[in-house]
Amino acid sequence: MTSNVDPELSALIREVVEAKLLKAGSQEQRVAEQVAAHGLGSLDPMERDTFERRVLPILAKPLREQLAIASIVQRGGYVPRKIDF
Repeated sequence: MTSNVDPELSALIREVVEAKLLKAGSQEQRVAEQVAAHGLGSLDPMERDTFERRVLPILAKPLREQLAIASIVQRGGYVPRKIDF
């Protein structure tokens, strides 16, 4: 099956994976990386469901906001006085 890879989506997925916003080794990360490499058309129905329900919501949120939240969680919930974007 030939699939078209969306370069913008592929780049966004790489950024999200590099930022560790998807758990390493998880089904979500595996499916996201498959989409980045081979396109949405490469997914079977179960993988497509995982992508739509568990990966797309992460991709849809602003990356900087997610990085700030992840940083707060990694610090045990400590919130600095001001977060500059």
